[in-house]
Amino acid sequence: MKLPTLEDILENKKCERIVSLVGLIFPFLEVHVVLGPKVLCNTNNADFNIFFKTHLVGPIAELYSNQANHMISFIIMVIVFDACVRKTIPLTLFSRFNIIQGVLLDVICSFLGITYSQLSYLVRESTFGELIANVAYFGIVGFILYSIFMILFGRYPKIPIVSEGARLNVQIFR
Repeated sequence: MKLPTLEDILENKKCERIVSLVGLIFPFLEVHVVLGPKVLCNTNNADFNIFFKTHLVGPIAELYSNQANHMISFIIMVIVFDACVRKTIPLTLFSRFNIIQGVLLDVICSFLGITYSQLSYLVRESTFGELIANVAYFGIVGFILYSIFMILFGRYPKIPIVSEGARLNVQIFR
């Protein structure tokens, strides 16, 4: 009996879809560290605040609280991105595209978080600042959920600008 190779395992449809979801871990963690405390823990309901602080935002923020952990996460993201672009791991085109798209979505999330943190205190704490934070947070989370559903159905998620960047990176070393 012949043992399956790594290529055989990664070409299996179920495995391919699970591997494709790996790239979405980065924007999920980033959005909950950067914008999660402002959006999720800024409600008038004390039970919601406690729930989100103890079960979602708190543990993720604790993971990212150390600068070394943040750098390790960034290095892992760059290695995964490079491995997908250069095709050093025998992943399918579908998996590579979706992982690259997740990494690019993380870059956009980082940009939004840095831009939001550089706003003046007056703008950040105003209704307009809360609107910006909510739109950025729920937009990123919406793109992540949309990508998850499309990947699970075996379709390519189409996110404006991000999908085009992922497509160009996948085609470089095709």
